[in-house]
Amino acid sequence: MSKLHISQVESGCERFLKSMQVGDAFEVLTFKKDRGFKVLKQSSTDYVFKQFGYIEQNIVSESSALKKNIKKAIKIEFPRSNIAWIEHFHGVKSIDELSKNQQTQYHLF
Repeated sequence: MSKLHISQVESGCERFLKSMQVGDAFEVLTFKKDRGFKVLKQSSTDYVFKQFGYIEQNIVSESSALKKNIKKAIKIEFPRSNIAWIEHFHGVKSIDELSKNQQTQYHLF
């Protein structure tokens, strides 16, 4: 999981979309990791977009419509954020599996 400044999230997502293979996914979370969105490449042309936090929605769309959804989700889910967390996944069959595959972070104290 890596941190990005919020101004780099949209361009980073566009870069990830170009290099994604079928079954690849990424998740973008707020600093507190309580809101964000997930993107899964389901087929060669279709992407699954899941937004959670202030608005809960699942959308299946093509690349051009997905870029618009990502831009809207950043404005809605990250209104005062400066930092976002991004994590990549490979070999994902369902967008709901992403939260199950994550390992918990170890407590420092």
